[in-house]
Amino acid sequence: MTDQFIIAAREMSSMLLPTIGLIVLVILGVLLMKVIKLIDAVTNTVNRTHTTIDLVDKSIEKVQQPLDTVVKLSGTVDKVHDAGVKMVSDSAEFLSQNKEAIKNKVHETVSKVKKEKPVKVPSPEDIIGGK
Repeated sequence: MTDQFIIAAREMSSMLLPTIGLIVLVILGVLLMKVIKLIDAVTNTVNRTHTTIDLVDKSIEKVQQPLDTVVKLSGTVDKVHDAGVKMVSDSAEFLSQNKEAIKNKVHETVSKVKKEKPVKVPSPEDIIGGK
């Protein structure tokens, strides 16, 4: 009984094996065609990407010069700001250190002006030649 089963299985497999092999070859062929189409699609996408990258590179080159100008301008503004801060700081320090001398000089000037004869302010008639 076991021998008959083995003989029947061998005969059936010898008849089915070429058919199964053909089916597997067809499936492999279809799979290979799909892989080839996928590779072509990837190649086309990469080529379009190169074109896009070239366009972006050209745009960046066009923008680079104005960006360099902005960087230079920013550096100049920073220098002006630093100089202004230093000037105000130095002025405040000078005024703080010399406040007594400044106070005395202002007091002397005000006293001198008060002692001088007041200047007569001309009236409009004096200017246009009135009476």
